Amino acid sequence: MKREFVKTSNAALFDAKIREAQLRGARESGLVAVTGRPGEGKTRTLQAWAAEVGAVMVTAQVDWTPRRMIIEIAEKLGLQIKTGFERAMEEMVVKGNISIIVDEAGFTLANKAACLEKLRGITDKSSTLLVLVFMPRDISSLFAVNLEQFNSRINARCDFKKSTLEDVALVCGQLSEVPIAPELVKHIFDKTDARMRLVINAITRIEISAKLRPEAVRHTPMTLGDLKGVELFHVLGQTTRKTA
Repeated sequence: MKREFVKTSNAALFDAKIREAQLRGARESGLVAVTGRPGEGKTRTLQAWAAEVGAVMVTAQVDWTPRRMIIEIAEKLGLQIKTGFERAMEEMVVKGNISIIVDEAGFTLANKAACLEKLRGITDKSSTLLVLVFMPRDISSLFAVNLEQFNSRINARCDFKKSTLEDVALVCGQLSEVPIAPELVKHIFDKTDARMRLVINAITRIEISAKLRPEAVRHTPMTLGDLKGVELFHVLGQTTRKTA
């Protein structure tokens, strides 16, 4: 499978929200909240954006403390963890205009949002974007009354939607090493409920099956009929479903 990023409708939505945040009036209101179903392509989209603009991206952990979080960010920036590293990190963020992305950001709300408070202090000084990626069950906590100092800084909220059939066709066309027939694309769309993580897994299994076909037909589009008995999907902890 090709290792490239596909600009789906959700990626386009995210880009629009980022542009909206970049044009904000109050410089401290640089928080972008991202949410959506598991497997919708949020992390992949954020990783691509981070690589494009030079943002630093970390994944929050259940046992995070502000210090541990700062150490992870500093290490991502290539800094040595020694006396004065935190100040050096903050200066680097300011001078480099480096945005910070936190995946699994629900964990930053623990202990009276201590980690989020630390992040707010950094990005208030740097006027850079802070992009927080929440699971749907967690994002409502960001709007709690006791977190008004944070939710007043939210400049944009990006809700990843269910991908369209066109999105799935685009991903299949750009990532698959073998052509995939439209009927099979539709089958993938239906059976995965358009969750991009599952779509990409399906593409990998289709490519494996394509290599087993006779040489004479190896470059023709893969169809649903070519995958009879193949375990193509494993959906949300359920048993793997065969295509037949």
